[in-house]
Amino acid sequence: MTLPGPVRSALLFFVLTALALPAAAQATSVPVPTPKPPVGTRTEGGQKPANSFGLPKEEIACRKRLEGLGVRFSPVKRITEKKGCGIRYPIEISQLPGGIILSGRAVLNCETGEALAKWTAKAAAPEAKKRLGAGLKKIDQYASYHCRTRNSLKGTKLSEHSKGNAVDLGRFHLTDGRVIDVSSQPKKGSAEARFLKELRDAGCTFFTTVLGPGSDIYHDTHFHFDIAKRRNGSRYCK
Repeated sequence: MTLPGPVRSALLFFVLTALALPAAAQATSVPVPTPKPPVGTRTEGGQKPANSFGLPKEEIACRKRLEGLGVRFSPVKRITEKKGCGIRYPIEISQLPGGIILSGRAVLNCETGEALAKWTAKAAAPEAKKRLGAGLKKIDQYASYHCRTRNSLKGTKLSEHSKGNAVDLGRFHLTDGRVIDVSSQPKKGSAEARFLKELRDAGCTFFTTVLGPGSDIYHDTHFHFDIAKRRNGSRYCK
């Protein structure tokens, strides 16, 4: 049976409309997620999102100062060990100001890293030029964070190394290939001896503890620098 033209048109419109309804209904039922605000922007109400990795303002400011000094470092997961050892916000330093490499895995807290960076920029690097006529290329660090007692002796207090407050430095590599070793104890009055003396003396400006050859048998091969807190802000340089 052939339907009249107007009837066929009405029927076709009805069928097409019925087929389209489920898709339309489905499309409008899918919730559209609210876009998340970009990191560092303010949310509604003016509240600023949490600082990166939840660091306190003081830590963020310290790390920005390190960046300004040209230090290359990376964050390390919080260190918590038994006996009271650990660093709440540790960093690993690989490069000091002026592109000077710090060998080994140097894990410290930011405050110690900043003291080391300033000592390098204001003492170690310029003294190498002044005393030895060459640039400072690399510093060999012998110890940074390490959960142990002072000098690893049983029954003594925890070392500042166990808090990320200390670093031990042993050899200084120059751009002309020379290596100045703290343990070599160069001849008194030589350029090498004056260089090491200036570095050691300058350490007491940036750190609160400085030990090295002659201090005791435990520090004959390196300089020990730390930022131990003492009464009245006193320093111990021996």
